[in-house]
Amino acid sequence: MTIMANNLTKRQQMEIGLSKYGSVPNDGTSFDIELGQEAFMLGTNKKNARNEHHYFLKSLLLAFVFLFISTNMYSQKATSNPDVDNDSSSETSIMPITSVITGLGDEKITLVIFQYATTLFKPWISLDSKTFLTTNKSSTKLQILDWGIITDDEDDRFASLDFDEQYFIKSRIRYDLFMVFPKIPETATLLNIQESITNGFYWRGIHINNKTTEDISKGSSDYSTKGEFTPSGSGSGFAINGDGYIATCYHVVANARAIKIRGINGNFEKAFDAKIVSTDEKNDLAILKVDNAGVSSVPYTFGSNQSDVGEEVFVLGYPQTQRLGEELKLTTGVISSRSGYRGDITTYQVSAQVLSGNSGCPLFDNDGRVIGVVNAKYIEPNVSYAVKMSYLNALIEKTNINLRQQVSNTFAGKSLAEKVRAVRNHIYIIEVQ
Repeated sequence: MTIMANNLTKRQQMEIGLSKYGSVPNDGTSFDIELGQEAFMLGTNKKNARNEHHYFLKSLLLAFVFLFISTNMYSQKATSNPDVDNDSSSETSIMPITSVITGLGDEKITLVIFQYATTLFKPWISLDSKTFLTTNKSSTKLQILDWGIITDDEDDRFASLDFDEQYFIKSRIRYDLFMVFPKIPETATLLNIQESITNGFYWRGIHINNKTTEDISKGSSDYSTKGEFTPSGSGSGFAINGDGYIATCYHVVANARAIKIRGINGNFEKAFDAKIVSTDEKNDLAILKVDNAGVSSVPYTFGSNQSDVGEEVFVLGYPQTQRLGEELKLTTGVISSRSGYRGDITTYQVSAQVLSGNSGCPLFDNDGRVIGVVNAKYIEPNVSYAVKMSYLNALIEKTNINLRQQVSNTFAGKSLAEKVRAVRNHIYIIEVQ
């Protein structure tokens, strides 16, 4: 359920939009949107049955969400980042709900905003036209009215998409999407959203009208709480040196409005602001910088030679922190191949298991050298990928960062547990908004 919008130019957003399923390149070399004859304008729905209703809903959304509301004629309430008991997120896809706004317009419609990201190859999105919402105050199934993407285009902020159509998307990028439902009971505190198809998307136990709920009927230019950092996603990263430089994956921080780092020197209570200082989008790498964090010198070195098939490796990172907690997670395996998906020579294929949130964490060899940056996994188990260290070394050199590596290997003869203890304070949680 993701859509390519922020990664397109303004002209592409307005003139091209998304390609329908079937017009993507078949050589597997690109996951960008295919700009073919199937393209259509974002938000310009050619199907007459939805046109009139779409523009009515769109005008409501623009008027009551993004513009200043000067009266309290309606009772609009926004619950930011509501707790959700269960949803159809998986090892390859996440779909957090970021806001639920109720009571919009004369019809008091319900707006549900969510994000979606996936690591699948050649992913596509679709939403069932019979998707429905129920509440803890009524068993009535409220059928969805509209859905689409929230874009950066001020003239078409809410861009509707067709139901039951399959659209190709870009892997490993987060996108903001919306669903519109009819009015719900004002006293409802739990929502459930479900596609009607087998194995469809669902969110169960969406908690609204709680302590995070904000009354936006008396004037607000945004439905979110001002001045607060509310993470919309997280990944992993690791220290490059003791000067506050941190390596991660580009897709972890792409389009982030703010970035926080937790876990520096083992401290998860304090979050440090980070900025992006260098990126390599093609190879999915980024270097961040935190100031005055007191990072100690790194105990590991960075490999310069290509590793061989069969070499033992281990992965340390912070996958799915909301579900699995904030303790560092270890998985082990071997290098299965010196090339990645469809023979990609920039990555290793490894058998160590990784999950969403592992992106950006280091891949260590048995001697404790960093030999790669974990960035993806395949849908089949025990098939993961890591960008080779040579590409990160090139980005470090391009950024003029002094590595100041250890002269000798300090991990020789140590057990795996000892290696983990030695490096754990230099591997971090990266949160983005």
